[in-house]
Amino acid sequence: MQSDDNRLYIVLTVKHMETIALDHLEQQLQWAVTFAAVVAQGSFTRAAEALGCTKAAASKRVSQLEAALGTQLLYRTTRRLALTEAGRVYLAHCGDWPERVAAAQRAVAEVGGKVAGTVRLSVPTSFGGVFMARALLAFRECHPEVAVELDLSAIPRDLEAEGYDLAIRLNLAPPERQVSRPLAVVRDWVVASPAAVARHGLPPQPSALADWPCLVNHHFREPAHWAFERDGALLTVTVDGPWRANDFSLLRNLALADAGAARVPSYLVAADVAAGALVRLLPEFELPALPMYFVYPRRLPQPAKVRALIDFLADWFAQPAQQALLGLRG
Repeated sequence: MQSDDNRLYIVLTVKHMETIALDHLEQQLQWAVTFAAVVAQGSFTRAAEALGCTKAAASKRVSQLEAALGTQLLYRTTRRLALTEAGRVYLAHCGDWPERVAAAQRAVAEVGGKVAGTVRLSVPTSFGGVFMARALLAFRECHPEVAVELDLSAIPRDLEAEGYDLAIRLNLAPPERQVSRPLAVVRDWVVASPAAVARHGLPPQPSALADWPCLVNHHFREPAHWAFERDGALLTVTVDGPWRANDFSLLRNLALADAGAARVPSYLVAADVAAGALVRLLPEFELPALPMYFVYPRRLPQPAKVRALIDFLADWFAQPAQQALLGLRG
C-alpha cells in the first residue's frame, strides 16, 4: 500500500506537470498568434504594432516557435519574408486562431446579453430603393439597439476587404470563404406605357417584341436575348431599340415616357401597372426566376446582430406583400 506521503507526492507531481503543460500551451498559442500576425502583416515591425509588443519580442516568439517545432517556418531577408513549406503547413492550422479567439469572446459577450451594434449591409441599388426603407424600419422596432449602415450599389462589394458584414446579391455565386443563404426569388416583367401599346399593339407572342423598340439593360450578359416560358416550352426573342442603360430605374422612367418595352424587376413597376401608368406585356409568359441570396463572411459564430438581421429579413421577404412585389403572387 502507498503511504499518505507517497499519495500526496504523486498528486503534487501530477498537478505540477499539468501546470507546466498549461504554461507551455499558453506559450505556444502566443507564439502561433505572433507567427500568424507576421505573415498577415508582411513584416515583424507591422505585426509588433498590431500585437502591441516590440519588434524584438515578435521576432523572439517566432524563433522560439521554430525551435520548439524543430523546423524553420520563415525565410527572412532584409527585403521580404517568405513561408517555408513547413510554415505553410503550420499556418494552415493556426492562421485563423486570432479570429476564433475573437469569435469566442463575441459569443460569450452575447450570452444573455442584448443584440446591439452596427451591421454594414450592401444591397443592389434598385432592390434597396424599393424595399429597404420599410424593411429596416420594421427591423428597428424588433431590435432598437442595432444600427444598420446601408450601401446601395450595382457593383458587388468585397465584403471582407471593405468591412461589410452582409450583402444581398442577385443570381451570383459567393466567393470562396463566404457563405450564401437563399433570401427570395425575383421575376422580371416586360412593361410599356398605354401610348406605346396603342402605337405598336399588344404582342401576342414573345417573337412580336422583335418589332417593338425595346429598352435593354446592358449590365447583364446577353441583355438583348429575352427568354420566356409557358407550359414548359421555352420561347426566345432577340430584341433591339435605341436606348440601352445599366440602371433599372432609368429603364422604368423611359417606359413611362413612351420610349418602348422595358424588362425590369416586377417590384419596380407593380405599382405603375396597378395604377394604369404601365401595361404588363405577355403576362401569360414567365421570364426566368432570379434567386437572391444573403452573402456574408464565414465567422465562427456569426455575430448576434448579423444573425438577427438575416433572420428578420428572411421572414419579412416571405410575407405576402413582399412576395407580390417580387412577382411571385397575385
